[in-house]
Amino acid sequence: METERDVIIIVKGGTIQGVFSAGVLAAFQKHNLYPRVHSVYGVSSGAHNAAYFLAHQTEIGGKIYYEHLYKKHKFLKDLSPKIIWHKCWQLFIHKKPFNIIDLDYARELETMGDTKLDVKKIRTSSINFYARVFNPETLRLEYLDGKVDTINRLIQSAKVPPYAYTKIKNELYYDGGIMPTRDFIKNVVRKYPDKKILYIFNDRKTLPRVLKFLLWDLLDILFKARYLGPMYGFKHLFSILNYPYIETLARYKNVHVVYDEANTSKRERSQERIYTSYKHGVAKGEKLLKKIGFIN
Repeated sequence: METERDVIIIVKGGTIQGVFSAGVLAAFQKHNLYPRVHSVYGVSSGAHNAAYFLAHQTEIGGKIYYEHLYKKHKFLKDLSPKIIWHKCWQLFIHKKPFNIIDLDYARELETMGDTKLDVKKIRTSSINFYARVFNPETLRLEYLDGKVDTINRLIQSAKVPPYAYTKIKNELYYDGGIMPTRDFIKNVVRKYPDKKILYIFNDRKTLPRVLKFLLWDLLDILFKARYLGPMYGFKHLFSILNYPYIETLARYKNVHVVYDEANTSKRERSQERIYTSYKHGVAKGEKLLKKIGFIN
């Protein structure tokens, strides 16, 4: 008799913060949650982590953060006020992107060497896989089948203008977490009231925490609007507080939330702290499995 697939996993993004959800998914793999999983939805770094989970390669997915990507984050210490001013000038005067997040490096990691993603295993999995992306032409979110053209889907789901870049041009889609949205609630949580929704945040998304960084969010809108246009800017502005807060998700009895209580920064450069966040994710993942009665 086949086990009922009564679990849906949602994995949010957050650049280097994604190491936490990589740890949570490593716990899910360790305890073989797969027979219970109906679908996995991912966005940005969460989509990449979801792919390594479906490929049964979560250990590799975690190492990508604390053995590879953390080196790329060292560029942050070299961002002097002069360089930042120059990049802002180039954006607003010449509409040139910042280009500080190298997605071609992510593509290289996922297609070559010891970190290569087993795309074939993902395509043959009985678990549905969706990557959420943003369509700049319609200003709407879309869900792409992550089993089709997997690597490009993952790169598109993590491309945040004007910060991230790739040499491949004319890509239609951008990062599906480009602006605050409760889209996962609308299209997943409410759609599957009979399923257990395991909702993984890479930071602690509460209203007080969002308000704390509101000025930075307003600046972020200004940067993105210069690149994507004023209509995007207005849409983002009017949805600036429209996050799926932990308090909001608590209203849904079928939703089980897990988040990084250590609040790892998106700008974290310490390999030790990034690895600690991964181990924290593993522990929180096992705790969640106990909560839903999957393990003792």
